[in-house]
Amino acid sequence: MEIFISYFKIPKNMKARKIIQALTLVISIMAFVFFIKAKKEAILLLWMLSFSFASVLFGKLFCGYFCPFQAFDKGWGYVLNKLNIKKINTPSIFKKAYVYYPISLILLALVVIKISSLIIPVKIKIPFLIVAFPILAIFASDLWHNYLCPFGLVMRLPALRRFLMPEIDSSKCTECNICLKICPTEAIEINNKKLNILDSKCILCYQCEKICKFDSVKIKTKGG
Repeated sequence: MEIFISYFKIPKNMKARKIIQALTLVISIMAFVFFIKAKKEAILLLWMLSFSFASVLFGKLFCGYFCPFQAFDKGWGYVLNKLNIKKINTPSIFKKAYVYYPISLILLALVVIKISSLIIPVKIKIPFLIVAFPILAIFASDLWHNYLCPFGLVMRLPALRRFLMPEIDSSKCTECNICLKICPTEAIEINNKKLNILDSKCILCYQCEKICKFDSVKIKTKGG
């Protein structure tokens, strides 16, 4: 699997990786707009679902580098930060499994039905996943990324490898907890008085790496 990373030359150096990430995310949202306008949403969803299942091999590279929702979230989040505007916190009801599982499963079923329209005469004309954008615009990022995203539901499957994952070096960490507070998907937790990053929730946004003043966040390729 390391060959995959070296082949596409995705570096661990933060500046170079940020440039690559910005380019791929811009391309992903442009592709999203193109396919929606061309009324080829089924092809778009097939591409997104395929990348989601590929997470079993590569971890959440799709979230960090190819997801149009992540692209919008990062761009919109940057604007809100400049304007010093905060999003609405995720309502606690949506953190209940009996609420978010049915919603994400319904969205996933709609994705599958829409993709099946490529080979059977089934039509869903409404581009239903556009709902992600107002949710991400108004509410905290974790509402969509952790609880409602149908592709995130697929990516809960265990991964054989997780590439370019941030990891906290406890020998350098001062436990200031700034990274814990800034993480948009609540992927950082305190365990035995040490900060750890949960692979299953991390969407490779690298905000923890950017905010850390002590260089305690390192990027590693690790097992699932």
